[in-house]
Amino acid sequence: MLMSPFPAPSLVPPMCRCLIGAAVACLAVAPTLPGVAQEKSVKPGINDTFQNPDVQDYLGKFEVESREVYLQRHAVRDACRIEPGQTVADIGAGTGLYTRLFSEAVGPGGRVIAVDIARNFLDHIERTAREAKLSNIETVLCLPDSTELPPDSVDVAFICDTYHHFEFPLKTMTSLHKALRPGGRVIVVDFKRVEGESTPWVMNHVRAGQDVFEAEIIQCGFRKVGERTGVLKENYLVEFQKLDTPRPMTSHLVPGVGLVAELTGAPGRPRAGSRTVLDVTAAARPGELNVGLERAARLLNLYGSAGLAPSDARIAVVLHGDAAAGALVDEAYGRLSGGEKNPNARLLMDLRAAGVDVLVCGQTLARKNIPHGDVAEGVVIAASAMTSVINLQADGFALIRVQ
Repeated sequence: MLMSPFPAPSLVPPMCRCLIGAAVACLAVAPTLPGVAQEKSVKPGINDTFQNPDVQDYLGKFEVESREVYLQRHAVRDACRIEPGQTVADIGAGTGLYTRLFSEAVGPGGRVIAVDIARNFLDHIERTAREAKLSNIETVLCLPDSTELPPDSVDVAFICDTYHHFEFPLKTMTSLHKALRPGGRVIVVDFKRVEGESTPWVMNHVRAGQDVFEAEIIQCGFRKVGERTGVLKENYLVEFQKLDTPRPMTSHLVPGVGLVAELTGAPGRPRAGSRTVLDVTAAARPGELNVGLERAARLLNLYGSAGLAPSDARIAVVLHGDAAAGALVDEAYGRLSGGEKNPNARLLMDLRAAGVDVLVCGQTLARKNIPHGDVAEGVVIAASAMTSVINLQADGFALIRVQ
């Protein structure tokens, strides 16, 4: 049964990967959470075997078909919905199984940070990454009470067969909350611990069930997004997202129009090289900006918020029907609106300066008896809106209708 937008993963045999620890209380996010004293380990000694692990021994335990999370590794990776260009932290990376998979998923423009408490594991990951020419992998040696990741540095954190090894889970998750960018996500895979169903090893080794782990994570400033069931038998996969205080709306590439909120760690972030056509028929009230032109400005500002330049995206706006009024000079606009000046005049100039192609339908102009000389500078008169949109889509432009 699908409970969230992605596939579930499973875990491994009775061993884990990293230790990250922690002590203290949760983050101040809306609403502010009280501090929680956590001076004692919740599971003393659980990470003793990872102080100086034999990497070859753990390769034979972690990367074998009998380990469910290894067997289903591609389904687990796909469940995480990793996007090209993202920064992924593999918390408790162990032998680097998922580090390597995420390296492929983020591509050359992304980064994968392998985090572990065991230097032996990290040395192995660095060596195998060099051998495989995976230049987007780096490593971080965590402390018992911190992931040691810099603030606002990570888009997705992956915690597989590791959360139940956190001796100080609240402080660990608090450090991870700080490391995530706004809208960043956490994917947790861990053993199902159910009385009467789980094996004696799981009952003894894993300190608590899914409900307890989820409550701890939520307490540290996260919201639960969802879970995928029906894929793995021994484990669960749950996705969380960072809660954050509201941030000011900003405009990066088009001044004062199409303001956006910066959610730089959230999925769906802009990618360089995209092509978009806005098919605009929506009319605006006299004196108001055309919604299609405003949406083009917002799209540009989203690219700017992701650190991209106008040249990183191709955007075309096709105005037709009643929306064509937004493409006219002041005098012509005033004849249609009762004397108003065209409020889109400055926006048209800014869009053109940013490389946006603005087209107005020649068939609309003819039908409405609008002379071609009434079309504002910088706007191209197209043979028709229909054929323009068809041609742009054939050229690989994604279509957004604004009606």
